[in-house]
Amino acid sequence: MIILLNPKSANSGFRVPNSLLYLGAFLEGKYEYEIVDENLDNDVENTLIKLIKEKKIKYLGVTVMPGPQMHRAVPLSKRMKSLFPDLKILWGGYFPSQHRNTVLKSDYVDVAFRGHAEISLPEYLDCMEGRPGAGKLSEIKGISYKENGKILTNPDIETIDPDIIPLLPYGKVQTEKYLQLGKTYLGKRTIAYISSIGCPFTCGFCAIAGIYKGKWKGRDADLVANDLRYLHSKYKIDAVEFHDDNMFVSEKRIYSIADKIKELRLGWWGEARADTMMKYSDETFELLAASGLKMVFYGAESGSEETLKLMNKGGTQTPGTILELAERLKKYRIVPEFSFVLGSPSDDVDKSIDNDISFIRKVKEINPASEIIIYIYSPVNYEDSELSVASKLKGFEYPSTLEEWTSDKWKNFDLRKKTMTPWLKKRHISKIRNFEKVLNANYPTVSDLKITGWRRKLLNALGSWRYSASFYHAPYEVRLAMKLLRYRQPETEGFSFKEI
Repeated sequence: MIILLNPKSANSGFRVPNSLLYLGAFLEGKYEYEIVDENLDNDVENTLIKLIKEKKIKYLGVTVMPGPQMHRAVPLSKRMKSLFPDLKILWGGYFPSQHRNTVLKSDYVDVAFRGHAEISLPEYLDCMEGRPGAGKLSEIKGISYKENGKILTNPDIETIDPDIIPLLPYGKVQTEKYLQLGKTYLGKRTIAYISSIGCPFTCGFCAIAGIYKGKWKGRDADLVANDLRYLHSKYKIDAVEFHDDNMFVSEKRIYSIADKIKELRLGWWGEARADTMMKYSDETFELLAASGLKMVFYGAESGSEETLKLMNKGGTQTPGTILELAERLKKYRIVPEFSFVLGSPSDDVDKSIDNDISFIRKVKEINPASEIIIYIYSPVNYEDSELSVASKLKGFEYPSTLEEWTSDKWKNFDLRKKTMTPWLKKRHISKIRNFEKVLNANYPTVSDLKITGWRRKLLNALGSWRYSASFYHAPYEVRLAMKLLRYRQPETEGFSFKEI
């Protein structure tokens, strides 16, 4: 009846497609469905054609992030629509949630699902199939669609309660293959899992804020523990990446989860706010470490209080909070991953970048084990954000068509590694990238497990003198060594970034 497609998003490090498994869980027993993941399928076009013909598929649901995944979603959607004109093509995920009009201006996407579609997708199928009790198309929350040449947008859908989500249908995907992708810093068989939805903060550069508007709901600790016990028993997992947008909102909840899963001896990772975790007790930190927590991702963003205010970082986070947390985590041997967003709108971009570089050096001085992840600022389509307004005033505009989004110019937008902002010049990008190379040579990431022994010593030798002298210009020898060693930059573990 329906295919759920995950277009290729990464060359490595990808995990089970949780977003599609969630949809499948709510389709179980109601509609037949197939999950197709191009990350594992090298001939996905023919796979889709065969399924559509053999199983008389009427709907194709596609999850879409901007960047590399967009580059596959567009041609695949176009191709399937040209071959099967009656096929309804439905897009969901972060991109259609934020750019619904751009999506629906195309002639090959029929419906854009905004936010979580676990409830709205079955309702849409009920409506289209004329099932008893089905509502009208205009009554389905969280969708935008075309009618008589006009784009219509229904009201937003409420954030789903994670406690009502059943055990995901892992048997519908090649779960074993995802677990065999290779050893990670966390373990040998790593699964991705989501234990909460949304985030209570409204940072002005984050897509999550634009979608959830400060709403957060956590799955009950007993349910989380039961799910992980099942995965441990069924698939022999030994590590978990919690792909929550903000996992550590509630100390009581996270304490309970850690206490219930410590017997499983899992290595695990999650995302948190620095100011939130600084309020945790020593007892909680000790339990987290004992339960297998190895690394936590924090959005440090900037070493400037003024920039943090412009970003609407909210809460009580300051540059001082990051330094305090870096010091505190040393005691528990939990590695902090601090991400920084360099190049945000500023009257003096050079000074802003230099200040952030100095602050990053200070973090590493306090806790050399800290992982540093550097992104280049990319505006988010969040109308309530001061940063979004500032970006537009400085000349930034999003593409108006899907074809423009899939141009080479915009391909890596979601990875936040290349600038699309008019105020950042080539010299700014070079300054950021050169510093990043030298930093990673002097402090090679622990997440690239092949960089050990002589490889680590080589990088350190090449980077240490530059780092000590604060000389980052033209690090050609560092770039060459990293290329030869296939060095992997520290990033959120194979996850497609939400801050777009």
